Amino acid sequence: MEQTKHLLLIISISSLLLSFSAEAICVPKNTTHQAHSPARLPSIRSPPHVSSPPRRPVASHSTPFDPAIKAICEKTDYPSLCMSSLAPFLASSNNPAAVLEMAIKASVNYTEAALAKAMRLSSDPFTSSITKAYIADCQENYSDAIDNFNIAANAISSGDIGLMNSMLSGAISDFQTCDDGFAEMNELDSPFKEMDTNLSHMASNCLAIAALLP
Repeated sequence: MEQTKHLLLIISISSLLLSFSAEAICVPKNTTHQAHSPARLPSIRSPPHVSSPPRRPVASHSTPFDPAIKAICEKTDYPSLCMSSLAPFLASSNNPAAVLEMAIKASVNYTEAALAKAMRLSSDPFTSSITKAYIADCQENYSDAIDNFNIAANAISSGDIGLMNSMLSGAISDFQTCDDGFAEMNELDSPFKEMDTNLSHMASNCLAIAALLP
């Protein structure tokens, strides 16, 4: 009886071992983990080449000068100012009389700009009363200078050099008088100092060009 139990135990163990062996046979031999390759992104097609639109030509700020006009400006005391002030008024004529007309016209326009500034400052409530008094003097000076320039321009056709010189010199005095008024008050700076300096130089250039007239 004892031997029979022993035999049955051996048979059970053997059956169990056979069962494990069968399961092992069913498992694939290649059980190594393969590295997951990254997902491949869809290829991106390059867009067809599109030519960029042509660039617009950049306008030059420098105005080409007639050599004859440039030669006249070079005979003035302030040739660079002469050329820059004449740039908006260049005409086909390049003789001294035509250049003088352009120079006087440029001077009148700049004097009118100074007069407009004086009027704005005079009406500004933040401008002090004493400053307004000097500005009023400058307004009168600028008006006189415009008259002097216009008389000088009219004298070109008649060839009255003496009258031209007198009027152009008078314009220079007008601009200096404006600044002198502020100079009397040490605590006041002239708001027209730079403009008056340029205007005086422009009028001086007009005198130099007038000297070239036949």
